[in-house]
Amino acid sequence: MEKLERYIEAITKDLYIDDFNIKEVQMRLPARKHYWVAKLIDAKIQKGKLVAQKLSLKESLIPGIIEGSSIRLTANSAAHAADKHETVQAINKSIRELEFIIEYLERAEKIFASTSFDIKNIIAINQMEQL
Repeated sequence: MEKLERYIEAITKDLYIDDFNIKEVQMRLPARKHYWVAKLIDAKIQKGKLVAQKLSLKESLIPGIIEGSSIRLTANSAAHAADKHETVQAINKSIRELEFIIEYLERAEKIFASTSFDIKNIIAINQMEQL
């Protein structure tokens, strides 16, 4: 979850807007949107790779589990036993973490999309205060 915490901190900094940095935020907003969409796509690619790695690992573990068992196991029972293997568990944990990151980045993408409107509203409020 360390990566998610870093992303939260970085996005919080990217979306911090005050009267002094409003122009800077507006100018770099397209680049920041691009950056975070790239991170989202990268997380989805990593998740896909981990899912494929998990399936491959399980397929390689199943024959060993069946042969090493003192009782006769079906392939389905061996697959359940393979799910309990520590390497598969570690991959499952990584997949869950990536799912949280993906969900967060998808929501952050929506926030970034509405930031232009937020900045426009801030500017309008500032103009009304000056009148």
